[in-house]
Amino acid sequence: MTDTTTHKQQGAHGGEVFRIARETGTALNDIADFSSNANSLCRDITEEILFSNMQGAYSDYNHYPDTWSSELAAAIAAHESVSQQEIVVGHGSTETIFLTFQQIRPKRVLLVGPMFSEYAKACSVFAEEYDVLTCSSGTCFVPDSADFANSGKYDLVVLCSPNNPATITYPNMREIIQAIQSPYILIDSTYREFMHGTPEYDATRTAQYREWSNQNTSIITMHSFTKFFYCTGVRLGYSLSDPDTVSRLKQGKMPWTVTASAQKSGLNFLLNIERYRSRLPQMRTYRAMFTEEVRSTDAFAAGCIFSGVNFLFCKLKNPEHGAQFYEFLLTKSILVRLCDNIPGTEKGFIRMQVKTPEEWKTLVTALHDWAASLNVSTR
Repeated sequence: MTDTTTHKQQGAHGGEVFRIARETGTALNDIADFSSNANSLCRDITEEILFSNMQGAYSDYNHYPDTWSSELAAAIAAHESVSQQEIVVGHGSTETIFLTFQQIRPKRVLLVGPMFSEYAKACSVFAEEYDVLTCSSGTCFVPDSADFANSGKYDLVVLCSPNNPATITYPNMREIIQAIQSPYILIDSTYREFMHGTPEYDATRTAQYREWSNQNTSIITMHSFTKFFYCTGVRLGYSLSDPDTVSRLKQGKMPWTVTASAQKSGLNFLLNIERYRSRLPQMRTYRAMFTEEVRSTDAFAAGCIFSGVNFLFCKLKNPEHGAQFYEFLLTKSILVRLCDNIPGTEKGFIRMQVKTPEEWKTLVTALHDWAASLNVSTR
């Protein structure tokens, strides 16, 4: 790595390897990227799907894409056990986030943090005002249902479970949903598929949320292909809601945002979903191993190392040193996600993706070096 003065600030998202490589003059493949939560343990499956038949993937290059991704929407509907009228497919979940805000036009929004920064950005564009309910590490980032006593004054409440970046799946979601009196609840379910095979998977179904919600409340869930299927560059996601709400969303959707190749890729991902799911036991084993390795470095506060989904969320022993820590790792060609700029997040939290033991060796060594340097400086 070369000089880090121009890029030591964390950007709006993780996975900024192109920016870091460009600004440091480092080859892309020389950067160990732990800042993205994409499922890299399934890289080989995704590469086989995307690159084994390029002619098939791009065979419709001379036609406009189907605006409604009808074939893919039908496959998603079967996957989710809902009707096709309850699905809208988008150019990643980010498109469907902004589409939701654009069409619902909520005046007041409550975000339950920690919360993906694009929700705050959507609020700044479309809402008159928004509040962030900050859940602390002391409560394992789980909101209390009592926190929603005044939710009736909001037009939209946004939750994320399993949570990014906090890893937690809310154990009291039923009580939370029943307590919310807003006309719309948006639940970010991007990381739900990582829970497959656990009791939490069934408990995070959209149908379950609907059963729990109040009669006058519409549930919207956001889903993404990019994380579980390791295809962040493909840009593919969808929203699931009742037919009336989906019809309203579709009225504002721009045409042709989901490319024909992305639609075909999505179909193939779903056809191969059991192959991806078969890797989850290995990922969970690696996650437990990685958690213990990270804990052994003494770089993070012992009671603030959270592990779930396919990443860790850890608070530095010296949380005020987050920017220095981020820069320190960059000098070693290691990229992590400093979460200081994620709405509703305490200072000094770092998010790190679960990778293979071979891949995390360099990071763990760097964490030991960081902890040692702090011990020397405090003597």
